[in-house]
Amino acid sequence: MNKEQEELLMKEKEDYNYQCFDGMMNSLFDLANELHDRLEEDEELTDAEAVFLRSFDLYVDSSCELNDLDSGEEVENEQSGI
Repeated sequence: MNKEQEELLMKEKEDYNYQCFDGMMNSLFDLANELHDRLEEDEELTDAEAVFLRSFDLYVDSSCELNDLDSGEEVENEQSGI
């Protein structure tokens, strides 16, 4: 296999991995939204559901904070001419 074919194969694998990850994250967001809806309707969650929701909410909050930091860093770099 030549270098171009290897790069194409790696790109296809990478794309497939991103698609799988996106599908998994969409499912997790759907589940989290469903659990939040149940909480708003004053339904009790099982211990496992509550632990999942708490963990997933922390993950989302952390991701948002990291994105905000990255965005702020980009803005600072643009303003300072870096």
